[in-house]
Amino acid sequence: MALDLDTSSFTFDDLAKKYSDFYAPYYDIKVDGTKLSDDIALDNLRVDTTIDGTADSFSFRVANAYDITKNEFQWLSTFTLGKAIDIGLGYLDKFTPVFTGQITSVVVDFPEGGAPGLVVRGMDISYLMMKGTKSRSWNKKKYSEVVEEIAKTYGFKTNVDATTTVFPALSQSQINDYHFIQNLANLVNYDFFVVGKNLYFRKPLTAMTAVMTLEMGKTLRSLMIDHNLAEQITGVTVRAWDNKELKVIEGKSASVTKLGSNSKTGKDILGSKGDFIEHMYTNVTSVEEAKSYADAILNRRAMKMVSGSGECIGIPEIRAGRYIKLSGVGKTFDQPYYITGATHIFDDEGYTTRFQLGGNAV
Repeated sequence: MALDLDTSSFTFDDLAKKYSDFYAPYYDIKVDGTKLSDDIALDNLRVDTTIDGTADSFSFRVANAYDITKNEFQWLSTFTLGKAIDIGLGYLDKFTPVFTGQITSVVVDFPEGGAPGLVVRGMDISYLMMKGTKSRSWNKKKYSEVVEEIAKTYGFKTNVDATTTVFPALSQSQINDYHFIQNLANLVNYDFFVVGKNLYFRKPLTAMTAVMTLEMGKTLRSLMIDHNLAEQITGVTVRAWDNKELKVIEGKSASVTKLGSNSKTGKDILGSKGDFIEHMYTNVTSVEEAKSYADAILNRRAMKMVSGSGECIGIPEIRAGRYIKLSGVGKTFDQPYYITGATHIFDDEGYTTRFQLGGNAV
């Protein structure tokens, strides 16, 4: 089963049935398509998923890699740098894919007072997009068309929402492909991230079906939510100079698109205390482009107003890029949240999922 960003919604009971009441957590790992031998004992398996500008990653330790009688490490040929790796997590014999990528690091570990082992780490293939810098240009293209073109050179399946503006010229100047696309995403407030072999460049607050609802004291072990005005502003004004018309181009931000049923954004709260407007000077070519950029900046900042983290029993369906609902924590906090990061931890204590949250209304 290939890894992608599922849009299904589940109840906790659905998943308990699927995973035999979460009995006997286990993993399913394939290297270059071959399942790991049962002789290989892993501990401290960790998978990190994120939408925040870094590659998804994994790490684990092969506890029995060192053959004391031969003074040699076993399975070095299995964990060769650059090999493809797929990781599924679940319970008993039911697994859900959580990672697809490559092995990027193999560490020989001789800890003081402990048994030698191999520490294997890797990243999804977006790490290849972060290598090298490029300079090139496109004529009469939309951002979305440029993203499609770049993504296909890496073999990604693309999930790209079309942008509207056709630019006479677009240039990439001494920057790697990943951060170039990330910059384009910031200009229009798009989400940009990679899931396995799928690249997403999408409008914000889309595909908002919550993966599930977690209830405090029952299915949610711990939770922290922070409402914070530190990075909030009331508006954004973007200006540029029109060399043809010899006049200033100006665009102002409009409103914040809210996530959830709470009524106030950072803009609303600060608005009662005055105007706190951020001014940007850039090379936009039209009022429409300036307004779009101003809205993008305001809405991106707005999503920093609400942040949080939580922990629950290991649920592989929880991953960055999905939404999740909380309950049992009061009306203000019983809201949908954007999952900005999720970490799956498989160790001696079992299988745990930790996640980071974002929102923009209180």
